[in-house]
Amino acid sequence: MVTSVTTEVSQALKKGTVVMGGTFDPIHHGHLRSAVDILDCFQFETLRLIPCFQPVHKGEPTVSAEQRLKMVELGIAADSRLSVDAREILRAGPSYTFETLVELRAELGQEEPLIMVVGMDSFLSLPTWARWQDLLSVAHILVISRPGWEPDFISTLESFYEKHRAESATELQCAPAGKIWMQSFTPLAISSSQVRNLCREKASIAYLVPETIQRFIEAHSLYK
Repeated sequence: MVTSVTTEVSQALKKGTVVMGGTFDPIHHGHLRSAVDILDCFQFETLRLIPCFQPVHKGEPTVSAEQRLKMVELGIAADSRLSVDAREILRAGPSYTFETLVELRAELGQEEPLIMVVGMDSFLSLPTWARWQDLLSVAHILVISRPGWEPDFISTLESFYEKHRAESATELQCAPAGKIWMQSFTPLAISSSQVRNLCREKASIAYLVPETIQRFIEAHSLYK
């Protein structure tokens, strides 16, 4: 049993390229709150959101890649620290995280820390990802978790985590890649499927997504 999820505010890191991928079908306040929590906790200057074109472990997105991309752009417009990276949508085809990280590493050079943010649910499914054991050759992994949650790891993943676990968050900027750090935040209990279901039921999605996204969904009759 792994219990080393940190709840204290970590030291300012600032240095590093931070990325968070997802289907964002649609992006909602839960996604955005997590991104802001990471920026505020570690004082990173920016965070890139990378919407995927075709998720490998989920069904086809409900709306087009272009519509999901537009909603991400609308969602982050109020915070200049957030940006969108459309490379997976432009690449098309199945979106493999390792391929994206390799591209980013080539662009950043070999010295810049590259930090991939994932939720605990995604981290627990890591052994099903393509080339998952190679991810740390090109990036760090920052896992965000709920307070008080002690994850139950399968043995393969637990060994991987223990081998690469950072002793402090500052290790994420002492090397370009290779470490795993777990940080606890209190998430907003919102899911994309919840938003989609409310739309299908013709119920309000106010306060679950930014107003600009709500208007976009309504204007284009999405998720009906």
